[in-house]
Amino acid sequence: MSRKPKACRSGWSRGKLAASSSLLLLLGSSARAEVDFAHDVRPILNSHCTACHGGVKEAGEVSFIYRDKALGKGESGKQIIVPGDPDGSEMMARILSTDPDEVMPKPEHGPPLPAKEIETLRQWIKEGAKWGEHWSFVAPIAHTAPEVKDAAWPKNPIDRFLLARMESEGLKPSKEADKAALLRRLSLDLTGLPPSVEELDAFLSDAAPDAYDKQVTRLLSSARFGERWASVWMDLARYADSEGLGLDKRRDVWKYRDWLISAFNKDLPYNEFTIEQLAGDLLPHPSLDQRIATTFHRLSQANNEGGTDDEEFRVVAVMDRVATTWEVWQGVTMGCVQCHSHPYDPIEHAEYYRFMDFFNRSVDNDVPENHPVIQVPLDPARHAEAGELENKIRSLEEDIFQVRQSLASRTKWTETSGMSGSSQKAKLEVVKHEGVEEFRTIGNVSAGAVHTLDIPKPGGMNTLTAFRVEIRPVDEAKALHTPEWGAMLKTIQIQLLDAEGKASEVPLAEIIADEAHPIFDPNRSIKGSNRGWGQYTKIFKPRHAIVTLKQPLSLPESSSLRVILSHATDSAGGAYPLIAKRGRIALTDEAGWTTQHPELDAKKGELSEARKARKAIPSTTTPVMEDLPPALARETRLFIRGNWIDKGEVEKAGTPAVFPPLEIEGEPNRLSMARWIASPKNPLTARVAVNRFWLEIFGTGIVPTPEDFGSAGEKPTHSELLDTLAVRFQGEMRWSMKTLLRELVSSAAYRQDATLTPALEERDAGNRLLARGPRQRLTGEMARDNALAAGGLITQRDGGAPVHPPIPGGVWRPFDSDDAWKTPETGNPERYRRSVYVYWKRSIPYPTLVTFDAPSRELCSKRRILSNTPLQSLAVLNDPAFHECAQGLARRMKYDASGSIDDRLSRGYRIATSRQITPDRLSELKNLFTKLEKDYAAQPELMKGMAGTSDGAAYTVVASVLLNLDEALIR
Repeated sequence: MSRKPKACRSGWSRGKLAASSSLLLLLGSSARAEVDFAHDVRPILNSHCTACHGGVKEAGEVSFIYRDKALGKGESGKQIIVPGDPDGSEMMARILSTDPDEVMPKPEHGPPLPAKEIETLRQWIKEGAKWGEHWSFVAPIAHTAPEVKDAAWPKNPIDRFLLARMESEGLKPSKEADKAALLRRLSLDLTGLPPSVEELDAFLSDAAPDAYDKQVTRLLSSARFGERWASVWMDLARYADSEGLGLDKRRDVWKYRDWLISAFNKDLPYNEFTIEQLAGDLLPHPSLDQRIATTFHRLSQANNEGGTDDEEFRVVAVMDRVATTWEVWQGVTMGCVQCHSHPYDPIEHAEYYRFMDFFNRSVDNDVPENHPVIQVPLDPARHAEAGELENKIRSLEEDIFQVRQSLASRTKWTETSGMSGSSQKAKLEVVKHEGVEEFRTIGNVSAGAVHTLDIPKPGGMNTLTAFRVEIRPVDEAKALHTPEWGAMLKTIQIQLLDAEGKASEVPLAEIIADEAHPIFDPNRSIKGSNRGWGQYTKIFKPRHAIVTLKQPLSLPESSSLRVILSHATDSAGGAYPLIAKRGRIALTDEAGWTTQHPELDAKKGELSEARKARKAIPSTTTPVMEDLPPALARETRLFIRGNWIDKGEVEKAGTPAVFPPLEIEGEPNRLSMARWIASPKNPLTARVAVNRFWLEIFGTGIVPTPEDFGSAGEKPTHSELLDTLAVRFQGEMRWSMKTLLRELVSSAAYRQDATLTPALEERDAGNRLLARGPRQRLTGEMARDNALAAGGLITQRDGGAPVHPPIPGGVWRPFDSDDAWKTPETGNPERYRRSVYVYWKRSIPYPTLVTFDAPSRELCSKRRILSNTPLQSLAVLNDPAFHECAQGLARRMKYDASGSIDDRLSRGYRIATSRQITPDRLSELKNLFTKLEKDYAAQPELMKGMAGTSDGAAYTVVASVLLNLDEALIR
């Protein structure tokens, strides 16, 4: 409904009901079958009303997104919808009004509703205005496959659903594709690689009834399967080997890519696949691989350019994780809900921040070191060994921490009295706050500041065993949700001053942080380090460290203590000095801090040995998810209009009310959220997954808008099929991705010939009814890999660090100084690895892949929107990598094939396209080859960079043409 500029602003008022006689006759016509809200009414409201009366704007206090609001009252106090009484409903009055000041929609906002839609709304209200949620928010149910006329065509239940729709539309399926075309399609769809000539021949000669099924099994079992499907998921995960934003520097995340490939190859059930990526670190005794899986959400962008605010970009990353989780697993657009309630779906503004609270507890905070990271063995065979060591280390750290916590809780701490302070590179004062002395800086501070705090000997304390250094935010209440810049202490020292003021250094034993697993070793601050104890880089709660002495220190009368806090000389991003602006010191004579504890010492020794053993395993670092301890957790607040610096009420972790509730005991966390998403009770997870696999196999999803399953997205073309597959996927198939794919590619629909007849083009050009087989262009990865395979160059090796194949000259010049592109020499196998292993820089992804419509992966990409441009042909013809592939194919035609030129050209055509050559194609290629060979023989300088002989150069050009043919670039 449109917002009224004058009278409507004070509320909905009864409009004039001077409707035309023809409309009145129509509205009085006989009632139709019961109106379904989700199917019949919601589309009308979304089309005409919710722009002004939805989740963003509620003009006149009217919203048609939520039932309670739609059945409530507007500003005028009149009821908007009165169930059972269309004539008493203000909604109908406004729709039927002929007064331009009263009618809805307003004339300037759109034409009046069609009579048919008005009748639908009237009938719906008359029937009681029964509300119903959008189909995608209602749990799917399985349907019996419908009966069909052509009972011989279906090969599995999928086909019966599709054929029933075709028959209702007056369509018939196409014939089955020829075997060569079918194997090429199947091989590229399942492994991303074309079939070899030998594989084609074996399939063509296999006349057994299960010949096709054997090929499906072979390809699903191939190690190349995981590489193909990992590439699809990497778009969703916004996988890149660089950070994006600002400097876009490299970061090591390739172990996650390898985890993905392995997960697909071993057919990790989709529910476990989901949980491990969202919360593998929170599983009981997580394996190293389960922790690597959480790198999924460490692939958010980072900005480590000097002068940026770490908290701002930490928040950006957290919000990206919220949006990505919903887009990947729920097919719901959630990004807009950070600013206001969802425009079309019943998700409230506050519910966004309740969900955000699951991710707002993470340790990472946009620092150059990418903390937290784990060490992952370069050799995958040592993952289990390293994982056991990691768990042992963390368990020992936790045990040691708990022993110290127990002692700390029994310790009597004496606050300072009469403390004085000064500072180099800062101005310091000592004040009392709530009866406790604190040191505070005044005005600006500089990196490397040194605070000197002189403390008189406390009365009654004759011995010192430990002291506590506490750092506090300047504004503690605000810092809970908007943290301040923290502090890093390069050295912590304590000196004893005698009556004459002569200082003697007191040996320190240990610095104990207030958390079990600090990012940096606090003990570095004994010897001096820019990365010792402190708060790096933001502080949002008071933090403390306990500093123990090597032996008890006697405190003579008239003596005093001097604590020296020397801060790190480098600062956050070089722009913000990390200086303690407010803090406290406390002292103790508790003997336990300097007493030997054999059991504790044994654990320390065991921890030291475990760390040595772990360090001995050659490894790379990988950023992972990890949550802060509950005592150190942040506070999550609603952002007013999405502005991260304008915060409202505190929001606790939860899920939108339109979905089934979390079923947990205790406090919800990221693991309970992940299990909620992977639950069979979640109405969207299985649907979205099935639709994504369908999209990749058939070219268009059953829901054509995979990025939006909400009411603004397109309706399913075969809703009962989608729901049935979703129920079967999570039940009968036990979330097996390979089982689902087997069923899709085993269908008669998939095996159809892909020829687009004029009749089908007129009736269903987009092939949504699937009366013909899928015909899709190769992805960028497939195009390059197909060329490598055709050239006999492709290297099949599992996993490893990203590779740098040839790129056009000059492309990488802006990055050469700090991110060099080092292409292996010609002939080096690393030069010819599959495209899934190519180094991916967000600011300039590999040119070939971008030309073939790959996204930059700065954000989650739900599908690739394909283009057809001359640049793609030019890339295949001229790109140095494709040229090298053409040379390889030329060698295969010249040296590996036998017989006449016709035979050699035919062989090259079949290698590139999987087809037998036709006479007209052969004639064209032979004429081209003959002309080129003569030209190169007459002018040898023309073949420079192609081959050493005229026929070799001619074969190279012909090979380049073959790789650029339409039939070579489709599946």
